[in-house]
Amino acid sequence: MGRAARVLLAAGLILLMTAGPALAQQDRQPVIDLTDFITLQDVAAWADRNGDFIPDIPLEGPEGDIPEGIAGIWDDAIGALTPEEFLVRVDPEGTGFDLEEEGAYLIGPCGGAAMSYDASGDSLDAAVDLGDGNPPIDIYGEPAFTAGNPFQVDSGGTVLYFGFTLPDPGLGGDAFHDHRWEMVIMGVSADDGGDPNPRDKNRNAGIMELGDLLPFQFQAKVKAQGVFVDRWGPSELPAYTAEDVEAVFAGHTICFGEAWVQFVGDSYPLFTAPGALATALALAGFSGILFNARPALSWRA
Repeated sequence: MGRAARVLLAAGLILLMTAGPALAQQDRQPVIDLTDFITLQDVAAWADRNGDFIPDIPLEGPEGDIPEGIAGIWDDAIGALTPEEFLVRVDPEGTGFDLEEEGAYLIGPCGGAAMSYDASGDSLDAAVDLGDGNPPIDIYGEPAFTAGNPFQVDSGGTVLYFGFTLPDPGLGGDAFHDHRWEMVIMGVSADDGGDPNPRDKNRNAGIMELGDLLPFQFQAKVKAQGVFVDRWGPSELPAYTAEDVEAVFAGHTICFGEAWVQFVGDSYPLFTAPGALATALALAGFSGILFNARPALSWRA
């Protein structure tokens, strides 16, 4: 596990219940101090080096080791093994994505937060959905993950994430069981998995070190889509779209969301079409789906 992976969790973890801005908003004052939500002992090590009000990953020092998480028993941890398999598993035409819909939303008894960093550990962006029925927001309370304010990610950097579920009559509590999940990034990526969750875990945190996962860096603006389905079991999920997801999974409690993500980098090649990026990744000999399931730390809270 790399240096960046050692800083997500220690005696607790980054319990984000709000999030930070993009660099373009530096002249505004945030309403939340994110250091209040870092439970590491040495909060001072998370200095805001670039002045965007998001704590930056410590460059050196004893940040504390992160427990190696455990993948769900149905998680796809291998992905595609050949370029041909990769192209089959992505969606180069963007089927099922409404690119005219520029907003972002999350439905169901769930929420979460994410913080992104460049290759140097300096913060780029942060956003959160509080699970309160309102759209995801940035640190100022403005809509986040939208086409106009996409979540910025460095394709050579790191993303830290935290998710939670809330009490719901359909769940019989506040945890999903025998669940299946899937994430699709339009024309670029697909990932899926699940777990029986016998211990009623309702919190999850992890890290994606994109610089270690991708064969090259790039620029692209894409729309992401994800679903979490309660009591589905080990079977693969059927096809669905944002318009029919609730009908397809009728009788099951779900969390479903759509969001805009922008991969950034000054010297990286720009891909204006999702299919072009998928093809380039395949031709580069990419040996796995972009976000293969990474073992994450889950717990009951």
